[in-house]
Amino acid sequence: MSSRTVRRLASVLVALPLVLFAGASPATADATVDAVVPQGDGTVVLVVAVEDGCGEAPTTGLTLQVPESSAVISATAPDGWDGVLDGRRVDFTGPGLPPRQVAEFLLTSRIGAAAGERVTLVAEQRCGDGMSGSRSTPDFTASAETVDPAMTVTVPQDVPAGADGRDVVVAVVGFTLLVAATAWWGARRRRRVG
Repeated sequence: MSSRTVRRLASVLVALPLVLFAGASPATADATVDAVVPQGDGTVVLVVAVEDGCGEAPTTGLTLQVPESSAVISATAPDGWDGVLDGRRVDFTGPGLPPRQVAEFLLTSRIGAAAGERVTLVAEQRCGDGMSGSRSTPDFTASAETVDPAMTVTVPQDVPAGADGRDVVVAVVGFTLLVAATAWWGARRRRRVG
């Protein structure tokens, strides 16, 4: 075998796994946050539009999850769909959305983020064929109107520990007892000697 043939064979062997696995990659859902509507009470309604990520199969399930510093209060789905709310996550199931149909899911949420921060959700679609599914990360930029300051946890700065009133009292009483015991012991010793 010539060196040229060996190189061709090696390049085919290297490229073969890439070609085989390229067709097996999961579909990418087209989930977007179409609108963020402040409600004036610290909550917002997130309008999440989901287009098919199931190829030719219908979408029969969807999980939406907000970030750790946030919470979902309630959720609304298209007709015939149900949602189960679990803190930051909602699992929707339904009769199936036809391929290439866009559906809107509404999440009334409290968002814990700073104004200007990107807030990223996770969207996972389940497909009617039981084989395929897709995952995406729709996001939006938080504003002062769309965040709930009560949801943002601030960690206080570390302050060096100092003595509080109780520590001072214990120290003074301990010192006084030590001085009194030393004086008593010294007086007793003088009486014995003298």
